[in-house]
Amino acid sequence: MAMTIEEFMQTEAGQSLLAQNAGLSDMEQSNVMAALQKAADEGGLEDFNVDNAVLQAQTAEEARAEAEALQAEQAKAVEEGDWEKAGDLAQQAEYKLEEVQENGGDVAYEEIKQNEDDQANLEWADYHQEIADDNADAAAAYAAEGDVETAEIYADSAADAAETASDYGAQADQGGAYAEQTVDTSSSYDASASVSSYDTSSSYDSSSVDTTAE
Repeated sequence: MAMTIEEFMQTEAGQSLLAQNAGLSDMEQSNVMAALQKAADEGGLEDFNVDNAVLQAQTAEEARAEAEALQAEQAKAVEEGDWEKAGDLAQQAEYKLEEVQENGGDVAYEEIKQNEDDQANLEWADYHQEIADDNADAAAAYAAEGDVETAEIYADSAADAAETASDYGAQADQGGAYAEQTVDTSSSYDASASVSSYDTSSSYDSSSVDTTAE
């Protein structure tokens, strides 16, 4: 019969989990306990590696923080109208969100969809901005030659393309529409409830567990 979580918590590995859990953030604890529950569901608690689970949880939270920082930079680049830079930042944020998932962290569907939409909108914004820049250069060239009528045509085209670029870019503001969404990025597993609900009393001497930070 497969080991239960209650039985696992009586083992040396379970006691180590309790000791390490105290030093983790709420999100890290949630991810560790979600991994523990997954191992229990799959009947693999005997092989559950606490140190690896803790490291993955920490890596996931680190990647989450980096993704959010990149999204903030993306919003600033959008505000400045630098569509190319914003697009690069959105792509970097995507990689970090993937890293969160790869290490057992939760990334809401809405967040993934927002990032995909941002990258698409920023590609279009950059495309139309290039058209605007080319038309502006053409307008300046014709004006220098004294062909005012043609210069005005290109200038109008440049303004239209720049406006279209701005419309696309504005939709990729991570600090705007996205910030107004309520996105649950927490694990569905209640870490605090789980730890406290297990009877960890046993003949195992928990004082042998080194809980001091290195």
